[in-house]
Amino acid sequence: MNVEAQKFDVDVLVFDLDGTLIDSKQDIADSLNWTFGQFGYEPLPMNLIEQFVGNGIAPLINRAVNQAGHPERETEVLKVFRARYYEHLLDQTMFFPGVEKTLNLLKSRYKMGLVTNKPHQFTEKIVAKLGLDSYFNGEVYGGDTLPVKKPDPASILRISSRYGVSPSRVLMVGDSSVDVMTGKNAGSFTVGVTYGFRSVEELIEAKPDAMIDRFEQLTGLLA
Repeated sequence: MNVEAQKFDVDVLVFDLDGTLIDSKQDIADSLNWTFGQFGYEPLPMNLIEQFVGNGIAPLINRAVNQAGHPERETEVLKVFRARYYEHLLDQTMFFPGVEKTLNLLKSRYKMGLVTNKPHQFTEKIVAKLGLDSYFNGEVYGGDTLPVKKPDPASILRISSRYGVSPSRVLMVGDSSVDVMTGKNAGSFTVGVTYGFRSVEELIEAKPDAMIDRFEQLTGLLA
């Protein structure tokens, strides 16, 4: 896919986490299917689990138990999954190619923030263990950090306010339509990454301002 020629003149970069900075799908799938095994349910395939990721853990489990045909046990499954995933969320999770190098290049030129729908307790552990906290100056927002989550723009508006810039000087980078909608709702620029968990078709339909196939291509979009 061609990278659009548009150059973004911004002061703040805001990133999604799962599917954008980190490839966490194997740990999510392993914890989900381990949990399903405790309840005697058949495991779900990866391509299906990927479609359920992006709105937070509770929606993930809601969709998963409905797919399994056991919606009545959603609360129990959620509790077991949360405990299992918290202990195994970094077994195989890693940065996507080019992420660390690119963030290191960008951190001297831009303020940065992180906005994910993953609950804060999981986000905080991942950010700390992978050393991401050095990039974001404490501007890390999980799905339950504020009363609302993406695609509500509250997190971007909070980040832009903390950094003293207009939301129009912010660029939101993510792999899903939820990320694009969040940026648009804030009045910010948006870039979709095609290598993440969501389909390219979903991103195209969401109409981000630009799309990239590799994370390091982000530097070419910045004025």
